[in-house]
Formats: sequence, C-alpha cells, structure tokens
Amino acid sequence: MKKIITLTCLLTFVFIFIQSIQAQSQKTDAGFRGQSLNGATGLFTLPSGRIGWEKPSSVALDFGYRALINNDNGVAHIPTVTVSLFGWVEISSAFDIQPDNYFGKNDDLLLGFKIRLPVNASTAIALGGNFQLINIDNNNGYNKYTAYQPYIAVTFPGNFFKVPAETTIILGKTFYLDSNHKNNSNIDFGMGFDVILFPGHLGNLIHGIIDFSNFSYSDNAWLNSGPSLTSSVWRGLLNAGLRFDLSTIPELNKFKFLVDVIFNDLLDAGSRSLTAGVVFGLSVN
Repeated sequence: MKKIITLTCLLTFVFIFIQSIQAQSQKTDAGFRGQSLNGATGLFTLPSGRIGWEKPSSVALDFGYRALINNDNGVAHIPTVTVSLFGWVEISSAFDIQPDNYFGKNDDLLLGFKIRLPVNASTAIALGGNFQLINIDNNNGYNKYTAYQPYIAVTFPGNFFKVPAETTIILGKTFYLDSNHKNNSNIDFGMGFDVILFPGHLGNLIHGIIDFSNFSYSDNAWLNSGPSLTSSVWRGLLNAGLRFDLSTIPELNKFKFLVDVIFNDLLDAGSRSLTAGVVFGLSVN
C-alpha cells in the first residue's frame, strides 16, 4: 500500500512539474485569490496553493458569507474569516450553521492554516491543514467528533484557448480523533480550474470555476454528511459556477470584493444545491 501511495504522489508531482515549466511565462492575477467554502483561499471546495493577499509585507483580512441552498432540505449559512500574513501565511475559520436535524444542533466549526512555500512566482505551492469540530454545539452529543486534514496544494497558471487560467491540484488525507470513526487508507484528491471569461470585453471581472474532488469542504458538509451517508462520497463531488471579481472596478481596486454563484454536487440527485456568497477583503497596513 505504501508503494502505491508513493508512486501516485510521484506521478502527480511529475505532471505538476511539467505543467508548471510550460506555464512559467504566464502571469497570474489577484482575482484568482478567492475564498473556498471553508474559508481557505481557493476555488469552491478546494484550497489552492495561493493565500488571500501575497504582498510580502501585507497583513490582510477577508470576510465571507455563503448560503448553501437545497430546495428539499433547507439552507446552511457559512460565515468565514481569513487572515493573510506577510505574503506566505494564512489562517482561516468558518462556522457551518446547518439546519437542525432529529438529533438537535448540527453545526460545525472549521479552522485552517496554510503556508506558501518560497518557490518561483508563477507556480504556488502550499502546505496546509484544517481542523473540523463536527456538531460542536449538539447538547445530546450525537455524532460529535473531530477530524483533521493535512494537504499539499499546487496552483499553476496557463492559457485555456488563449484565455488566462489557473489549475489547482490537491493531495491530502483525512484523519479522525475518536473511536467511532475509523481511520483508513483513503487519500484525498481534487483538481480544479479557474478561467477568466470574456477578458477582451470585461477584463478580469468574470471567472468560470469548476472543481472535482473525493472530499467536500468538511467531513460533515451540508448534504454530504459523513463517509457512509450519501453516494457523493463514493462518486466524488463536482462543483461549477461563476466568481465575479468586483475589485476590478477602479473605485474598488484597493479592496477584495467577490461574488460567487456556485452549483454544488452536480452529479448526484438530491444533493444538487445552489450556493450564493460574497467575500470582502482589505489590507490593514
């Protein structure tokens, strides 16, 4: 098993290296530094190799809110806060307020960190992790547990049909800290793309984003709760949508101002949902 994992990692990073060499001449744009559902800088589910603000001396804050809407099951609310430090450290948090179920409160606290490695400017590589306090406020103690996920994320720029784009690949592992959730040899893997749409007419205003992974924004994600409750975990999750970067407007260019419209878990009936969200960020020095 260890040999298979080692070979998989080696092949993945060979692919990443080849792609990053091909894309070294490409430049990236600040509009790619949006927020994922759990607060980490990234796509929709996937954290990326970037952090929210990458100026070497900057200290910055990003505030986000998302409503994850399912017609049959209700709405989850996810406020987030992300702190970027000195261009290479990121700390994130999210409170996943899910509809109550038969067993009571169903809310989760998600905490994350990320360190961007000092590699060349065109390819971003980050080591990160998240800690998930699941059902933290359930007074009955039902399914109350802690999970954590270390990962490595690599993001590299390129062109898609001559349009600026970024590709993110992530490799990680989820672990559990209680006896009711057995640790296994599963590996977390995800891949996503962020493409600027209509750059000739709208600049960097509209980003088309798609990501696919065999894990969600947390182990107890809304409508994808736990390793045995839905087919999504076995089939993978496909998210796609638009990110509007309003900070490209001259009057807002000192800030980060993003609006997300996301179609979640498109492959699985019953779990298909819509997420609408906004992120506002600013540098404090």
